[in-house]
Amino acid sequence: MEYEAKLTDIIESLPEIQGGFLYSPDRGIYSNQATGIADDIALQNVSIKLSKIVSMMIIHFHDTEGIRVTFKDLVLYGIMIEDNDWIFLLYQPSLSYSMIKMTVQMALNIKTEEPERTEQVSPPVTEKFDIESLMGPGSELGPPLITIQEELATHIGPVAELVFLDAVEAWSKESPSKEALPALISSLEIEIDDEDAAKLFMENLQLYSGVKK
Repeated sequence: MEYEAKLTDIIESLPEIQGGFLYSPDRGIYSNQATGIADDIALQNVSIKLSKIVSMMIIHFHDTEGIRVTFKDLVLYGIMIEDNDWIFLLYQPSLSYSMIKMTVQMALNIKTEEPERTEQVSPPVTEKFDIESLMGPGSELGPPLITIQEELATHIGPVAELVFLDAVEAWSKESPSKEALPALISSLEIEIDDEDAAKLFMENLQLYSGVKK
């Protein structure tokens, strides 16, 4: 299947779709059709993070059919089209998730199959990571965590939400507190590939990281 042509057809099918690209671990991002939204350099940085996002999806979002990240005025949506190939679309939030999903499925001839009826064995109950307890109303960690997430997004873009959640989950296992925020910030700093951007990230969060300008 010529996925480049399919990507073009999907983008042209709805005015709310602003662009898109294809991705595979071997080739990285290719067939960039997001001209005017994200340049090649920006997409190269996203490509570096996509392998981690895909593995994170398997761990944290294994019950979903794709990746969806909202940032600013656009939504990034990705769905696997082959074993290791993905199609990603950038579209306006006014376009419903069901519509974008249906459009992609129709374009790629993806059929939703009815699951076989089998006897289900309940898995053991495990404690789930609860981000709301850390960032929800009334939490003293809410304001600094929101600030850290927003600052991270200015440096690595739409992948920031997933990278942030993964880092916070690991960090929260060690008795999260305001005093422990420098450790979280340091773990996020290494996710920023550009040295100057990483330094600015630490400086802008000096209230929590302890780094002085």
